[in-house]
Amino acid sequence: MALVSVVALLLLTIHYIENQLIYQQGQLEHKNEVLTINEQHYRSLFENNPDAVFTLDLQGNFIALNSSVLPLTGLTLDELLPLTLSDLLIEDEKQKWNEILQEVYKGSNANFRTIMSTKNEKSVKLKVTALPIKINEEITGAYFIAQDITEQVEMQEKIKFLAYHDELTGLLNRRGIYREVEKHSNSATLYATILIDIDMFKDINDHLGHIAGDIFLQQVAARLKNSMESKGLIARMGGDEFLICLTEIRNKLEVLDVIQNIQSEMKEPFKIQESLKNITLSIGVSYYPSDGEDINTLIKHADMAMYKAKKSGRNNYIQYSSEFEEEKLKQINMLDELKLAIEQKQFILYFQPKHSSIDYKIVGVETLIRWNHPIRGIISPGEFIPLAEETGLIIPLSDWIIEEACKIFSGWISQYHVDFHLSINISPIHFLDSNFIDYLLEQLKKYQLPSFMLDMEITESLAIDNTELTRRKINILKEKGFQVSMDDFGTGYTSLTYLSKFNLDRIKIDRSFINGLPNNKNNGAIVQSLISVAENLGIIVTAEGVEQKEQVLILNEWGCHEVQGFYFSKPLSAEDIIDYWLLNKSE
Repeated sequence: MALVSVVALLLLTIHYIENQLIYQQGQLEHKNEVLTINEQHYRSLFENNPDAVFTLDLQGNFIALNSSVLPLTGLTLDELLPLTLSDLLIEDEKQKWNEILQEVYKGSNANFRTIMSTKNEKSVKLKVTALPIKINEEITGAYFIAQDITEQVEMQEKIKFLAYHDELTGLLNRRGIYREVEKHSNSATLYATILIDIDMFKDINDHLGHIAGDIFLQQVAARLKNSMESKGLIARMGGDEFLICLTEIRNKLEVLDVIQNIQSEMKEPFKIQESLKNITLSIGVSYYPSDGEDINTLIKHADMAMYKAKKSGRNNYIQYSSEFEEEKLKQINMLDELKLAIEQKQFILYFQPKHSSIDYKIVGVETLIRWNHPIRGIISPGEFIPLAEETGLIIPLSDWIIEEACKIFSGWISQYHVDFHLSINISPIHFLDSNFIDYLLEQLKKYQLPSFMLDMEITESLAIDNTELTRRKINILKEKGFQVSMDDFGTGYTSLTYLSKFNLDRIKIDRSFINGLPNNKNNGAIVQSLISVAENLGIIVTAEGVEQKEQVLILNEWGCHEVQGFYFSKPLSAEDIIDYWLLNKSE
C-alpha cells in the first residue's frame, strides 16, 4: 500500500513537472514572438523613417544607418562607414558637435541644429535629436534622428530678408532703411538724405518691356552701390526711386562728392537686351538736423528738392530750401482755386496767328488758354497747366478748351467764312487718355466742323515717352482728316529719325532756335537742317518766336513755310483776331 502511494506521488510529480516545462516553453515562445515583433517594429521605424536615422559608438563611428542617410549626405555606404559624423559637419560646427556628443554619452538627451556639408559641398541644415544607447545600464553609443530643414530655414531667412529688403535689387526697402537710419539718428550730428529718380524711365519700360526694366533697375542699383564708398545706406523706395542716406559724413562737401560719383557712374550707357540706353537722374538732397529731425520729414524735403530738379530740366541735383514749403503751400492753394475755376469756367481763349513766310497771309491761328482769376486777373498757362497735368485736372480743362475752341471756330466759319486752320495744343496726358479721340469727334460733330481745318499740336516729349501709342493715335487722327503738328521741336531728345516714324503735317521749331537769327550761326545751322529734313519728308515747317523782319526774310530764304511771333502779332482775343484777319485779308 505504501509502495502504491509512492508510485502515485511520483507519477503526479512527473506530470506536474511536464506541465510546468510545457508552460515555460510556451511562455518562452511567446516572449520570443513578442521580441521578434518588437524588433520588426524597431527595424521598420529605423529603415522606413523618412528622416536620417543612425547610431554611433562611443568613438563616433557609424554602427547602423537607414536608407535616408545616404541621399542626405550624397555618399555611398562604403564611403560613409569609414567616416565619423564630425567629418561631415562644416568646420564651424565641429566643436559644438563634440560638446553635445560628450553630454549624450554621459546620459543626456539633446535637441540641436547643425550644418552638414554633402559630397558635392552643398550645405544642408539639420535638426537633430540625440539619445544615449544603454545596454545593461551601460551607455554603449548614441541614437540619432536628423531632419533636413534646409528649405524651411531658407524660406524663413528669405521672409526675414524681404521684410527689410527689396526683392528685385537686394537693397534695403523703405522699412529697412527707416530702421537703419533710426539707429544713427540718436548719435549722428550730420547726415544727408538723397532721393533719386530716374529720368525717362517709362521710356525703357514702354519700349523694351517690364523685364528689361527690371534688369535695368538692377544695373542702376549696382552702380549706385559702387558710388557710395561705404558712407551710408541705400534703398529702393519703389518704382524707379532710390534713397541714399549718407550716415558716415563729416561735412556737406562729401555729399557733393558722392553725388558727382553717382552722376559719373551713370554716364556709361546701360546695355539692356542688346540695346544701349543713356540715362540721367533728378536728385533732391536734405540734411539732418537742419532740414528735419526725423526720416519722414527728411524724405519729404528731399522729395520737394528732387521735384524741383525735375521741373528745372532733369539731369540735376537740388538741395532743399525752406522756400520750397512756401511754394508747396501756394501750389496747394492754387489747386483748390483751379478746381473751382474749372467748375465755374473762369477761363478765356486767346489766339495767335501763323503767317505764310511768302505773302504773310494768315494760314492758321493757335489756341492759347488764359485763366481769368477773379482776384489776380489774367494768369498765364505756365503757372497752372503744369499743376493741372500733375493732378489730372488737365483732362476736364482740356475738354473745355476743345469744346470752346470748336464753338468759337464754328462761329467764325459760319459768320466770316475764315479759310485758315485752327491749332489746339493737346496735353500729353489728355492725348493718351482713352476718351480723347471720341470726345474730339463728338465736338466736331456738335459744331459741324470739317476735320481738315483742325490741327492737333502734340509735344515732342510725348513722341519719345510713348512712341507706339502716339504713332497709333496720330494715324487715327489722320484717318479722320485732322492735321497733326509736333510743337516745340528740337527742345527734347528726339532725333531727326523720329520724323519718319510719325505721320505729321508740320513741325514747329522752338523759339530757342529762332532767337539770335540771323547772326547766331549754330542756331542757323540747326534750323536749316530741320527745314531740309522736313522738306524731304513733305512736312510743313513753322518757326515760333519770330520777332524781327530779318528773321522772316532768312527763314523764307531757307524754305520755312510758316512764321509765328510778336513781329506779326501777340495773342489776341476771339474778337480781335477776326479784326486782325479781316485787315490782313484786305491788304
